Amino acid sequence: MYKNKKILVTGATGMIGSHLSELLLEKGADIRILLHKRPLPKELQGKDLEIIHGDLTEKPIAENAVKGVDFVFHLAAFTGGLGRTSKHPASTLTPNLEMDGNILEASKNEGIERLLYASCACIYPNSDKDLAEDDAWNGEPPEAHASYSWAKRIGELQARSYAKEFGMKIAIVRPSNSFGPRDNFDSESSHVIGALIIKASKHLNPFPLWGDGSPIREFIYARDAAEGMISALENYYNADPINLASGESCSITDLAKKIISLFNYNPKIEFDTSKPSGQKRRVLSNHKSEKVIGFKAKTTLDEGLKKTITWYKQNYRENK
Repeated sequence: MYKNKKILVTGATGMIGSHLSELLLEKGADIRILLHKRPLPKELQGKDLEIIHGDLTEKPIAENAVKGVDFVFHLAAFTGGLGRTSKHPASTLTPNLEMDGNILEASKNEGIERLLYASCACIYPNSDKDLAEDDAWNGEPPEAHASYSWAKRIGELQARSYAKEFGMKIAIVRPSNSFGPRDNFDSESSHVIGALIIKASKHLNPFPLWGDGSPIREFIYARDAAEGMISALENYYNADPINLASGESCSITDLAKKIISLFNYNPKIEFDTSKPSGQKRRVLSNHKSEKVIGFKAKTTLDEGLKKTITWYKQNYRENK
């Protein structure tokens, strides 16, 4: 299906986007990526890619990006960890709405065949149960990351609206918390696994942990999520959201202990309850995606953490 197709991947410099681009190249696709602020990952350097530059919040850039394209994988997003989204809600919400709207409108006008919209697990409200797709609107998302969550909720609504009004073939996926090689390891904007790896690489003792460590999270390896996106665009493009989940979850405290052990030391964990803990439990059900696209994650959390830390050690200087 993908061989010789012209495909735009937005967000290709990000973790999932770079793995997605690699997988599509392996399938014989003709890939176009857009560079904005982040550099091209070294794993994509020297690959047969068409590279254009620009900011998708500008309509002419979005129009140029989709020109002559068959499929669009729209992963670009302006995001960050809890620290960033809680401090800069407007600067998180507005650019995402602009990017999503521009890509959808440009894709409609270009008459592309199919589009995938990458939403996220953060759109879900607090719940004690495994979250199925229909649970997304059963309450407001947690306040700590509300700006990004609402941006993604509205992005989904935009995608469904374009499918309904203009007959566009659109897949919508909600990956669990993703991680893996090429994750964001910026201390100001990294997500939880990236932030914990940075701290553990410095052998901090005591080891500071935001909140009380009790929230439960599910994590999916980036390459698995990318494979799920490819399958979704191929098999389920009726603007009906599906989760991409691993089925494996743990507390933030247990996650920290797993990461610390891979750095071979045993610090005292110190909980900083002045910082937000985040949503108490966020575990997604994978039942629907298994049924409609046959998706099942291949990489365990322990295996994925080992691969991620190996990559981190090879690419970042450890400060001990």
